[in-house]
Amino acid sequence: MRTAALWMATALLCGCGPKLIPGLEIELSDTPDHRAVLKLLEAYRGAFVEKNVEGLASLCSSRFFEDAGTTSTADDFNLEGLREHFAKHFEAIQSPSLDLHLKRVLVDGDKAQVDYRYVARYRMTLPAGDKWVVTDDVKRMELVRENGSWKILSGI
Repeated sequence: MRTAALWMATALLCGCGPKLIPGLEIELSDTPDHRAVLKLLEAYRGAFVEKNVEGLASLCSSRFFEDAGTTSTADDFNLEGLREHFAKHFEAIQSPSLDLHLKRVLVDGDKAQVDYRYVARYRMTLPAGDKWVVTDDVKRMELVRENGSWKILSGI
């Protein structure tokens, strides 16, 4: 009897928390903003896999700016630079894949941060022949809501 009461109390307590989005590696409450951010991330993944430069650009804010996480300005680029960077990158690669693993999603009004681990795989054509490249890193994507839609400010 005591075990049944403890089980019922646990079930009630667990059932009272916020509804979570299923299938994620992190606990993320099921809100319209969280769903919209996840939809943006999936569109980003899809555009990368399809090597769709304009698809990537359409996900970004007109204020987009990437500093590649370095202090050097040589690798910085804005939205037009993003187009140039990925057009050149996509010309040199075949069979891309991109896995995104969420670490944290924080929405604060019209701004959001997404901490994620990514694993990009692709075959790259080099003068010495084709080579498979795997990049595994952690990034922070900064988002902003513009005209009701989430857009990427940085962190690609």
